[in-house]
Amino acid sequence: MLLKKARVPLLVLLGALVTCPAFAQTDHISGSWRPLPRNQDGSGMIGDLAGVPVSPAGRWKAESWSPDEFDSSEWICRPHAWDYSLEGPLSALRLWADVDQATQEIIAYRGHINQAEQETVIWMDGRPHPPASAPHTWSGFSTGEWEGDTLVVTTTHLKETYLRRWGIQRSDRAVVRNRWKRMGDFLQATSILYDPVFMAEPYIRTTMMWVDDPNVALEPYPCEEATEVAVPRGTVPHFLPGQSILPSWNPQWSDAFGTPFEARSGGPETQYPEYIAKMKKMPKPPTPAPARSGGGR
Repeated sequence: MLLKKARVPLLVLLGALVTCPAFAQTDHISGSWRPLPRNQDGSGMIGDLAGVPVSPAGRWKAESWSPDEFDSSEWICRPHAWDYSLEGPLSALRLWADVDQATQEIIAYRGHINQAEQETVIWMDGRPHPPASAPHTWSGFSTGEWEGDTLVVTTTHLKETYLRRWGIQRSDRAVVRNRWKRMGDFLQATSILYDPVFMAEPYIRTTMMWVDDPNVALEPYPCEEATEVAVPRGTVPHFLPGQSILPSWNPQWSDAFGTPFEARSGGPETQYPEYIAKMKKMPKPPTPAPARSGGGR
């Protein structure tokens, strides 16, 4: 009898712990965050795909890309996509929660990143993703859920855009899954890109890190359309296969590390440490690349 009576309050206590919003919705990520320096894949030569699991379609897309695309009048004020802004430019970030007044539950997280003033909404209320025919945007449609102290964000409905600003693209069928984890004063985002068009395998990036800084400034980032290089409206700058002028696509040019040309073409194999032994047996290009051939994001 004593054991039977003790079961009731224990079950009630467990139920309260499971359903209590304060217990289930600890906020680990809200705040102002200053970016920390990070490395990128590849050797730094413009167009280098080493370490990126591009598919044949992704490689063709990168090889046909032209820098003049950024001077096309239609693209002068194209914003960086949210997922690109996280991994590309070093930029300050602010995250905050939308709280339902009646229940005090977090229904969404909102984010603002200083680079190009891109913003996002991460829905936490269990709503489904829209159908595939719904509009695609630069930030896409995101939902989140907590796995322990890690916020897992799934983003769909993204416009096609660049992963780096020299050819590597993701398609509008891509799904991005970010895992946000706070470690003391540091916030890390692990990004996993699933793209059935331009990637042969998931592309994982783990170098995104910020530090808590309540004094970090997020300045306005206006854009005014201006013609810097005359590209006729309606023209699509591109290169045909084998005609790209980007340094990494020239098999005769070598970077500072003597990276073999084959490695610079990317692919799933180039992601793994075992590939280093294979690279050592490849011929090195004979000619140093011209000065200033290195590329940023």
